[in-house]
Amino acid sequence: MRHSRQRELILDIITGNTTHPTADAIYVAAREREPNISLGTVYRNLKVLAEEDKLVTLETQDKKIHYDYNVLPHGHFICDRCGKIYDMFYEDGQIGKLAERGFSVSGAKCVYYGVCAECGKKEKN
Repeated sequence: MRHSRQRELILDIITGNTTHPTADAIYVAAREREPNISLGTVYRNLKVLAEEDKLVTLETQDKKIHYDYNVLPHGHFICDRCGKIYDMFYEDGQIGKLAERGFSVSGAKCVYYGVCAECGKKEKN
């Protein structure tokens, strides 16, 4: 795919962003830097970036798609109370154990649901 200034802007907004933003949140941030960008342009470019494996997509229980710049193998934890999404990195050897059993892993998506530590503390108080 050819280089796109808008695609670079979108990738720049997501890179280093650990909040796992939705397309709408990315659109709002993009409009601050490029007021003429459309929501359709944001969606199209997010799709291209995901197809090029430059982003990971994560669908939450409310059917919203979130985007993660970190394409290294890892899972996610979504808090049922506050909705915050946390990266959960696999322990060394976890994928290697599958290889020992004859599996060839090309990717993984694992999502845990529950109550995060912050919300758990609030509930105890």
